[in-house]
Amino acid sequence: MSPAVRAPRTEPLRVLADVTTWTAGRSGVGQYTERLLQALAGGYPLDQWLLAANQATPEVDIAGERLQSRLPLRALWQQTAMAAHGLLPRRWPDGRRSRPDLAFYPNYLAPLIAGSPLPSAPLVVTFHDMAVYLQPETFSFRKRELQRRLLPLVAARAAAILTPSVNTRRDVLRLLDVEPRRVVVTPLAADARFFGPVDDAAAAVLRQQHGVGSRYLLAVGTLEPRKNLVRLVAAFERVAATRKGLQLLLVGGKGWRDQAIVQALGHSPAREAIVTPGYVSAGALHGLYAGALALCYPSLYEGFGLPVLEAMAAGAPVLVSRGSSLDEVAGDAALAVDPRDEGDIAAAMARLCDDDDLRQRLRAAGHARAATFSWARTAELTHDVFLRVRQGVAPDGSEGSPTRR
Repeated sequence: MSPAVRAPRTEPLRVLADVTTWTAGRSGVGQYTERLLQALAGGYPLDQWLLAANQATPEVDIAGERLQSRLPLRALWQQTAMAAHGLLPRRWPDGRRSRPDLAFYPNYLAPLIAGSPLPSAPLVVTFHDMAVYLQPETFSFRKRELQRRLLPLVAARAAAILTPSVNTRRDVLRLLDVEPRRVVVTPLAADARFFGPVDDAAAAVLRQQHGVGSRYLLAVGTLEPRKNLVRLVAAFERVAATRKGLQLLLVGGKGWRDQAIVQALGHSPAREAIVTPGYVSAGALHGLYAGALALCYPSLYEGFGLPVLEAMAAGAPVLVSRGSSLDEVAGDAALAVDPRDEGDIAAAMARLCDDDDLRQRLRAAGHARAATFSWARTAELTHDVFLRVRQGVAPDGSEGSPTRR
């Protein structure tokens, strides 16, 4: 491992950031971008930000100049207008005229002009997972072909690649030709709001609004094949058949290739006990986590699995699948299952419904586990990478552990 090298702290960083994922109904990558940039802005207030998107984005509590170039196709915008932001000098709030020190792309893709003979801001890119290689059947043909062609090119041009887990870092190194020291683990964390208490009366109103009673299992995530929801629904059917009043709440926006999920829900003998409210705000999700018998997250593959930590922070017992990053994130604070074994999932769900002592143990262990991750630490690790990139020094790409403190 190379020794730590830090740039002088007297001069602020000037960062161009792609914030196209800041949509009204932010999914995991949008939440990551928002929370990381908020933690960076709070922890390093002298740094200066250019926040760029190809459409209007909601207001986020981060001081920085907004750059908006209206182009309907994100990929086209990224390779043209966004690339130009990294090429052209501009005047910063302190009066200095220069290019950004670096450009941060938190959602896999970046302008391919970087690394060419044209002088441009070096790239820092986040690869959240390698699902397009490891679970290709869960992507549309267009998205699969686009990402599989572009990711190796982006990886070759990036000064640094961030991954949320050790497992994803290993996948990147195994699947792409990247120097290990350029790939750095920067784990995610539950937002602080999920650790707060939930008022009982407010929770009851929330459950009523979302159509669930006092006994429900919760699943959170975009409705897509990788989330393994067809097997989860089949397992729930087994459990609900002998437990009157038990419900399954599937929270998440519509995803791609969801036909099998829609069909499973429509033909399920337990369909009256399954509730699908769609996207739910973080505030509402906090209360739903806290009131659930358990979060059921038997995903086939995850780069991190942020709902696992959110549920643990809110006090919900958690069921996760073995493999990918979920073992790494949950540690021994969750009930682990074989995600391809419907019977194993059902047996674990039944235990969580029936065993009060198990739920209490998992609540305590999960809450303690979630507290070992923080966005402040994520920001610190990320900022160290930014400083090294500004210096032209290779990042410290050690493998580390999920909570490296």
